[in-house]
Amino acid sequence: MTKYEMIFVLNAEQPESEMESRVEKVRGIIARQGGEITETNHWGVRTLAYEIKHNTRGNYMHILFTAQGDEIAEIDNEFRLDYMVVRHLVVVDDEWAARNEASMSKRRRGAAAVAPAAIEAPVVTEAPAETEPVSEDDDAPTEAPEA
Repeated sequence: MTKYEMIFVLNAEQPESEMESRVEKVRGIIARQGGEITETNHWGVRTLAYEIKHNTRGNYMHILFTAQGDEIAEIDNEFRLDYMVVRHLVVVDDEWAARNEASMSKRRRGAAAVAPAAIEAPVVTEAPAETEPVSEDDDAPTEAPEA
């Protein structure tokens, strides 16, 4: 069995029952071939980076699953024919958990390093540089040198 990751975006105007029906459709296709969904994560309605099929917002669903591989073509065909699916993507994902954990620990380390530095404000010990007083003659136009 191969691990896969799938993200699909539905039209944001549709009710949550439409999202659930799409997830059940995918679950049925995968189960028929002996695969299983290991994780589903509903990201909710988000603004799209650019307009797709006259939509500026989409309802996102992220699914991790294991399958033989034959199901991918059937899922792809179903989503291509479904006019409510704005976009979809299915990729092979063998090391998702390891990459995700490494990314999260890197973010945690970066956030911990930035937080103390942001709290402590630098102390200025130098006095501001003195400026020369401006005389009224400085505002007078200067003559251009003759060539």
